[in-house]
Amino acid sequence: MIEDPQDIFDQMDAMMARMFADMSRGTVTGMPPHTMGYRIIIQGGGMPQDPSDGSAIPARNHGEPVPEVHQIGDEVKVIVELPGVTDESLRLDVQGDRLIIDAGDADRHYHTSAMLPPVNAAPYQKSLKNGVLEVTFTVPEGTPEQEGSLKP
Repeated sequence: MIEDPQDIFDQMDAMMARMFADMSRGTVTGMPPHTMGYRIIIQGGGMPQDPSDGSAIPARNHGEPVPEVHQIGDEVKVIVELPGVTDESLRLDVQGDRLIIDAGDADRHYHTSAMLPPVNAAPYQKSLKNGVLEVTFTVPEGTPEQEGSLKP
């Protein structure tokens, strides 16, 4: 007996509906959790590595924004996505060679940090537009230029 050819399409529709429902709940087996942002470190060999000891890049907490650090000429820029954050809810603190970023309100809260190359910690410029924070530092005179370097 010949099956109805439409049956296979009904089965595929049902399977796709289940898969999309699982993805929206975050329960797809074997899928990594959703993350926000990215981090790339390019060093002499062109392979991603942790600048502190050359080991593999450590994992970030789920949902933690990942800042990018770019040193270009005599400026260092830290760029991070902070959706929904306002200037009033943003707190920045430089502690040694690390920029601490704490932002948010009752609905959303972000806490992350970025390692900085040698910079003049004060004064710095900040810009928060459309959920993207950009903090600009100056590099002390006499510091070797590492154009395009990225750090965690």
